[in-house]
Amino acid sequence: MNAAECARQVSDVFVLPETCLKIKEIIDNHVSDMDEIAELIQFDPVLSSRLLKLANSALYSFPQQVDSVEKAVLLLGENQVYNLVVAYGAAEAFATIDPKVIQLERFWEQSIYCALLAKYLGLKANLNPKDPVYLTGLLHNLGELVMIEVNPDAARKCQLGLSDQHPWQLQQQVLGFTYADCSAELLRCWQLPQRLVSPLLHLHQPELSQGIRVNLVIHIAACCAISLINKERYPLKNLLDMQLVAQAGLTEEQLQEAMDFAVLEGMAILSLLNPSLFTVL
Repeated sequence: MNAAECARQVSDVFVLPETCLKIKEIIDNHVSDMDEIAELIQFDPVLSSRLLKLANSALYSFPQQVDSVEKAVLLLGENQVYNLVVAYGAAEAFATIDPKVIQLERFWEQSIYCALLAKYLGLKANLNPKDPVYLTGLLHNLGELVMIEVNPDAARKCQLGLSDQHPWQLQQQVLGFTYADCSAELLRCWQLPQRLVSPLLHLHQPELSQGIRVNLVIHIAACCAISLINKERYPLKNLLDMQLVAQAGLTEEQLQEAMDFAVLEGMAILSLLNPSLFTVL
């Protein structure tokens, strides 16, 4: 079974909530009506509360408390609302995954780290603000959750790699493809924009990225996130070719700053995705 077949097998089980689909459709069609988006969000109490928590978080530090969904939508803007809606939808879609096979805290922590790293590094690399590096980083490893549903035994084997073996090398060995490949196929099933999918197609083969800096930034962020989760097993120097950092227009100092930023902000974002797993800050 290849990556596309695995994604299609679960696409009827792991689906984005209806509210998320409606909001995504409005934004994707470029006919954004912020009042309509706010109204849809208000129909979902959980999504409403997470939007307000985000708007009132230290990430934005608005001068006054944001006390309504309408105000939050206007202040955050279309891109941030879209990011939250899809992130919330993805977390909800996989809420029933078997915790005996995977530590969901670890999974979401790595995903959030990758998203925050991509956001920070994208700014430092002067990427186009419209490049959805945050959301791509957040969703880059959903293929792991897909495989836990499709073939939990294989997923367990992919957690048992040797320290001198990159995680994606073990995935390729066990599955015949990587989790990133499967993530890309799932995002296609969810009909998310191609600009989210493209950086995942060669996520762990940066030499095939043809120097596209968006792809390099996502690759760098993914390597840093893996190392942050398990520094002893995966030291960053063993995962990441530092020449790629320079090729992306970044410095080692900026890389360390990005990792510090991800750790500092990570738990607050995690609490928005799944407050049952993480302490709300």
